[in-house]
Parts: sequence; C-alpha cells; structure tokens
Amino acid sequence: MKHKNIAAPPLDQWRDYRSALDGYERALRGLSYRDLPLPSAPFSLYGLPAQSLPITQIETLLHIDDKPHGYDLIKPAAPPVFPPFPTQPAEDQPLPLWRRLFFGAPSKSCMSLVERQAQVERASALRDESEVLRRKFATQANRWVKLKQGCKTGEPAAIKVLMKIANMAHPLPRALQSDLKIDLDLDARIALATIEVPDFNSLAIVKQRAGSRRTGWQSVPLNQKRRATETLLYALCIRAAYLVAASDEGNWFDTIAVNARQQWNDRATGQPRNGFIASLHATTEELRRLRLDQVDPKTCFFHLKGISTPSVEDVVPIRPIFTMNKDDDRIVPDRDVAEGLEPQANLAAMPWEDFEHLVRQLFEWEFGHHGAEVRLTRASRDRGVDAIIFDPDPLRGGKFVIQAKRYTLPVDVAAVRDLYGTLINEGANRGILITTSHFGPDAFAFARDKPISLLSGADLIDMLRRHGRRYRIDLEEARRASKQV
Repeated sequence: MKHKNIAAPPLDQWRDYRSALDGYERALRGLSYRDLPLPSAPFSLYGLPAQSLPITQIETLLHIDDKPHGYDLIKPAAPPVFPPFPTQPAEDQPLPLWRRLFFGAPSKSCMSLVERQAQVERASALRDESEVLRRKFATQANRWVKLKQGCKTGEPAAIKVLMKIANMAHPLPRALQSDLKIDLDLDARIALATIEVPDFNSLAIVKQRAGSRRTGWQSVPLNQKRRATETLLYALCIRAAYLVAASDEGNWFDTIAVNARQQWNDRATGQPRNGFIASLHATTEELRRLRLDQVDPKTCFFHLKGISTPSVEDVVPIRPIFTMNKDDDRIVPDRDVAEGLEPQANLAAMPWEDFEHLVRQLFEWEFGHHGAEVRLTRASRDRGVDAIIFDPDPLRGGKFVIQAKRYTLPVDVAAVRDLYGTLINEGANRGILITTSHFGPDAFAFARDKPISLLSGADLIDMLRRHGRRYRIDLEEARRASKQV
C-alpha cells in the first residue's frame, strides 16, 4: 500500500542521475574565478557631472600607505570549490526495496537504453568541461606565482607588471584614471614612472551644495579650484613615486623618478599642446619613510625637490629632471672603429658611418665610467639623431642627443636649428652637435641660452687626445680626396 503522506520521488535512479547532472551543469556554469581580487574604481557619486572631481576626493588621494603593497598584491585567491560529481547508477540495478514498497516504483528503470547512453555521454562531456575549467583556474593562479618568481630573479618585464598592479590596486577616481608607464634601468638602479594628468581647465572641481534636499553639486570658487588643482598635481606625483617605492620588494631601485605629462589647449592660441608639467626625483628610502596621510602634498613635493609648471591655469611645460627611453628601435649594434684607425688618420676623410661610430665611442669614453650608456641610431644619412646618451646621474643626467657632422665646410645655422627641433621632439635634456669643421657666428648666436653644445673639429681632436687617440683633421686634404672620388 502506498504511503499517503510522503511525496513520491522520481521514478528511478537513472532519472535521479539525469536531475543530478542538470544541477551539476548549472553549478559548473556558475563558477568563476577572480584570481587577483583587486579593488575596482570608486563608484561615481550620485548626480556627479561628467569630467568633475569632488574636492573631498583630492584630499584623500594619498591615503594609501595602510593598504597592501608589493608581493601581497599578487597573491592569487583560492580557486572556487567545484561541486561533487554525481555518481552514475549501475546498469539494471534494482531500486531499493523501500522505494518499491512505499511508492510502487518499478523494480527497474523506465529509461530506455538509448536515453541512458545519452546521460553517460553527457556525464563524460561534463567531466571534460570540469577538467578544462580546473586547468584554466590553475593557470590563472599560476601566472601570478610565475610573476613573483620573475620579480625575484630580476626580470624587468615582471617588475614592470608588479609596479602597474600596484597602481591598479589603489584605484583613482574615474576622472583621474590613466595608464601608468614604467621604465627601468636595473643596472643604474632607477625606476621612472610617467603619469598622465587631465587638462585642469576642462576638469571641474566640485563640492556638495549645502542645504539641498537632494544631492547636488556646485563648482568651487576659482581661487579654491587653483589651490585644489595644484594639490592634485603634487599628490598624483607623490602617489606614483610612493607606490613604486612601496612595491620595491627586491630592493631593485635606489632612486625613483616621476614625470607628469598633460595635454591641454593653449589659452592664448587655442591650439592643442602637450608636454611634461611636473617632475619628481627621490630616493626609495625617502619615499618609504613618508606618512602620506599626514603630509601636505605641496610641502612634500618641494621637500622632495620636485619641479612643476609655474601655473596650473596657464600651463608652461617644464624640462623633466630625468628621462629615459632605452627601448628605441633605431638603436644599432656598436662597432669598434677606433681600433682599426691608424695614428694620425684624417677624420675629415673617413667614411661618414665610421665617423658616427667613432663619435659614439668618444662619448662612451667620456661618460661610460659614470654609468651612462651611449648608443648609435640606425644609419640614414644626415637625419635627426646620430647617437643617444642615457645618463642615470640624478644631478647632471638624463637623455642627450648627438648629431655628428663629418663636414669639410663650415656648419651653418640651419643645422643647429634642426638639432634644436630634434631635441624638443625627443624630449631630451641637451643636444650636442659635433663636427670635423667649425661653426659660423650665426650658429653660436642661435645656440646661446639654449641647451645645445657646439663642438668644433679642434674640440673633437682635444677630446680624443684626452683618451690617448692621436688623430688629425685636414679639411683641404679631405676636399681633394673627395674630388678625386
């Protein structure tokens, strides 16, 4: 006799199995893995206009020193727990006696052999899918383990990723979000962070309207906006430098530089402009000792010897304290030309490609013992840059561009103007024009008060002699040889 008070279960174990597979499939589809649980950007406040920044968010930009840094940021989360896989019933296994007595279920499954085989195949496919998902989650977690291993072995690419994650882990308000560029020179033990800051004239600084029944926003007075945008600029530079210092797990850097780049419209001409408007250079230890939630951004910025545009309203670009761009695809392998030159060789008559390599070697002799690197650029006759110097020294260093002119006639002012344009385009600290000939008065007049050095043939011979190289320059002899060719 059937029991009246108990709801009848499914008819047999194979139908139970199909229902269990349904539940497993739903659970499997619902699994996801956030391997690196970084915080998301702050939610936009209710009613906040586009391209607006509440002044209260500027005041808390540096409240980041009590949060995780370094390797703690790349500790992967535990993978999700997979549901237990349903157990397949044995073929033609009779149902338990209690089910047959109480519910009148048949002694064997009502599901056909074809239907059973379909469930078996479905279970196999779900097992495969589950295994693929397990491997996927394991791969996601393992990439952070590999990243940590790469950092520990000093791989520049891994260290750069760690620094970028440090920036992502402390998200900025949406109006300030931008990519962080990291350049490293591990031999010189320096890191350079380049940040993008918004156009202050297009960014509204707002505060909540007092006494409003609903949330409302109003622009702050102009004087308050000017002070707030100055604070914003200083805080963004300090923040970027501190995040790199706090994540220096391998003691890779002695010094950290930050350059802040901006795109703006010139208020006088309306033309778009871009350039660096703030620069900071500090030791890792100085930055780590900062109590960011207690500092005044402006005072701290200048304590760290930062420099910035004189006005955040009428922006004027500045020359960064330090620049670095060693990933230049124009760089070509070095060649030792000096070794094959005969004593008293006439430099004005040598091939121009060899002359450029010799100039590179000369500046390597001059700067190399200070840790600087001198690289020759790809040969294409008489174009913008012949060689680049990367000098990590915090006082006199930076990026220098060199043009080498193996001339037999005076170098005119047009070549100096070209060098100045190249210097600006390259974002270099100084330009050097060196020649086997000499310069006219117009060239010296143009170079005056500009970061340009003009080195004549006589200067070139003197520099080479300081390094034991006794060459000569005979312009008339070179002109005669050129005519014969």
